[in-house]
Amino acid sequence: MKQMTRAFHQLYYHYAWRTKDSAPSITGEFKDRLLRLLADECIKYGGRCVCVNAMPDHAHMLVELPPTVAPATFIGKVKGAASFFANHFFEDAKPRGRFSWQEGYGVVSLRKADVPMVEKYIANQEQIHRGRKLSKLLETFEMLAS
Repeated sequence: MKQMTRAFHQLYYHYAWRTKDSAPSITGEFKDRLLRLLADECIKYGGRCVCVNAMPDHAHMLVELPPTVAPATFIGKVKGAASFFANHFFEDAKPRGRFSWQEGYGVVSLRKADVPMVEKYIANQEQIHRGRKLSKLLETFEMLAS
């Protein structure tokens, strides 16, 4: 019997997580550099970054992961690497003090058909927050902050 060497998968995850103490520290050039770093770390740890964005106090990332990558391990590594690099290499752009993430995160798995809607939600974070049209499901980290 021939062993299957490839697996079909469509595993999409929307992650959301807060800065430590919900500090509004993701702004300006620091935000731009942090978003690029998050996208790069996503690839480094086995994912494909579909979309990433942030508000001053939290971040959102939509990724496709292969079945060999555990969602919890993946986001732990991405968050850890992002805070490490932000504190060691973004001194000229980061806000004062140490940058770090709050423990925990929210994650929702998606069907491929839902990816465009969630991608739009993440890309338009500023307008969505300004208009207070937040999705309770897609902002699941709110439950962790209380």
